[in-house]
Amino acid sequence: MKIPETFRPLLQSTAVAFVSTLGKSGAPQVTPIWFMFDGEVVRFSLVDGRQKLVNLRRDPRVSVLVVDPARPTFYVELRGTASLVADPECDLEREVSIKYTGSWTDGEPAGTMRFAATVEVERITSQQGHGD
Repeated sequence: MKIPETFRPLLQSTAVAFVSTLGKSGAPQVTPIWFMFDGEVVRFSLVDGRQKLVNLRRDPRVSVLVVDPARPTFYVELRGTASLVADPECDLEREVSIKYTGSWTDGEPAGTMRFAATVEVERITSQQGHGD
């Protein structure tokens, strides 16, 4: 699904995404996450053993909400399915960290496996703010 042009600057900014997955009981689990948007898809890095990755392995349904910090009534929510690929070289994590901080240092213990999650968007909801 094509993401509307009006939201591309927001998705390419350093705004934080709120990523929701479903826990074992079906309850939502939400985490703020740094992410990448390449003009087509949203990707984020996950650490092996953490709850978000456990949830997505069991049920790949995901919601990604990005809010403009300067205009909280301007947001886009991307609902879809996440695919997971091992990222042993931390390529995505490095790219994300550089986007948000300008550099990268792995904060995880040596040998910690990371996975790259890519969201296939199936539904978009949004709000363009007051008077937009």
